[in-house]
Amino acid sequence: MGHEAEPTAPNTGRMFDYWLGGSHHYPVDVAAAQAFEVVFKDFRPVFRALRDFIGRASRYIQAQGVDQFLVLGAGLPTQGNVHETVPGARVLYTDIDDSNVALGQRILAGVPGTGYTRCDATDLSTLDLGVLRQVLGPLRRLGIIVVGVEAFMTDAQVRDSFQKLHDMAPPGSYLAFDCDSPKALEHPELVRMMGPGFHMRTPAQLEAVLGPWRLTEDGIQPVAVWRNPETPASVGPYMNGGVAAKP
Repeated sequence: MGHEAEPTAPNTGRMFDYWLGGSHHYPVDVAAAQAFEVVFKDFRPVFRALRDFIGRASRYIQAQGVDQFLVLGAGLPTQGNVHETVPGARVLYTDIDDSNVALGQRILAGVPGTGYTRCDATDLSTLDLGVLRQVLGPLRRLGIIVVGVEAFMTDAQVRDSFQKLHDMAPPGSYLAFDCDSPKALEHPELVRMMGPGFHMRTPAQLEAVLGPWRLTEDGIQPVAVWRNPETPASVGPYMNGGVAAKP
């Protein structure tokens, strides 16, 4: 991890990296991740399924002819994140967490066609459009990945963000999204640990916040199932997701 000072507080991006089997985390992150695992032992397979969903969604979007991607709430750009699953595409990662941004920039240093900048998914005025153009070039059609953050946004915030992304994206763009499902209520201690800002949505509730985005034919499904020919029976439907288009 280099010679920077070891952090004293855990970080969700590095915790996910630990669960995904990466190398960009510290003992403080492992301790926090293991505390969550005491309450909910399936974090590792659930987050593996979520990262695999990002990969399948990104490849689906690329197969529609899109080679420019914007990722909100990205965490760390490792372990099958977008640029690793769609080689040759240009990818701008963003996150609200400054330590994720700094570490992501170090990880991506020297990786052509990629960048990492700070952006608050609930306030897209924080997105530096100069950096967006610098990394992606003139926007033709955009693949937007917003996965792992909607559960920490209110309905109004998700609607507003998705509307602004729709306004910004050229026609022919796509949006991949997800949200935790009410199945998490089977683990009340986990929901308590997530805090009062944690929102769970059924597929119908998730579709209701999409605004002008139009769902693809696959609809909204558990992320482990979405366009997965080898659906793992072991992963419960704790998160739902899908892809929507701007025709």
